[in-house]
Amino acid sequence: MASPDDNKASRLWARVRNALHRRHVSNTAIAENEYTDEEYVAQDSDFPTFPPPPPRQILQSSSTYRDQVRQRKFACPRGVFEDSSLYALYRLYELFLLDDVIAYRNALEAFWRQSDPSWAISQIPDPKTADPGFESPGLTYFDRHERCAFLAGCTYLLVRSFNGRVNLGLSRQMRPLMTAEEAEAARNVPLDERSWESVPEWAEKVPALPEFLKIPTHEGEVLTGPEDERADEDFLKKGILLWTPHIHFT
Repeated sequence: MASPDDNKASRLWARVRNALHRRHVSNTAIAENEYTDEEYVAQDSDFPTFPPPPPRQILQSSSTYRDQVRQRKFACPRGVFEDSSLYALYRLYELFLLDDVIAYRNALEAFWRQSDPSWAISQIPDPKTADPGFESPGLTYFDRHERCAFLAGCTYLLVRSFNGRVNLGLSRQMRPLMTAEEAEAARNVPLDERSWESVPEWAEKVPALPEFLKIPTHEGEVLTGPEDERADEDFLKKGILLWTPHIHFT
């Protein structure tokens, strides 16, 4: 029979093993019944609901929405056990709207680490055709247009962020840690042989909004107009006034 100390040690190791598990796997792969001292019971609030709401709905209660995003335990909707570039775009959409700098920089890096060709930015599927729930009947035409325009703008941010790294000689297929020799060889790859990213065709085709949609910073500051040098040029082309995010990461 195990002694009380043995049982205590067993429980401690279970907690340590569980913590290590969380650090080394994507939260999309964490099973709902993972090994813990007490059985985990998933709540609806642990999962995102995609597609996300239109921009104005999020901004009307941004503090509450930010808390909901931070409380999630999973990256994909309930019942989905494999991540996708579209879900990653949805997450970035939320974080850019909320101006959650640390979170969106982490999300950008996580996207960058997806080296499968299906995760090329140009291959992100058109949400209007790939997501059956995208054309929610409760939304107006303007709600849908604003959501599409903001999602399209996010793909431009992705391209600029990733191509900034490609310009340094990096690629999404590289190991996170390289030797000095490997880094030097990467910098010497001719520009025309590098894996440059491009925006999806559907994002290019999303028309500009008829009136500017103004997105505040997390501190509530709103740019005065399209002539403000801090306004993001790609979002301006979609009719959105957004302070250019800090999209470059190490």
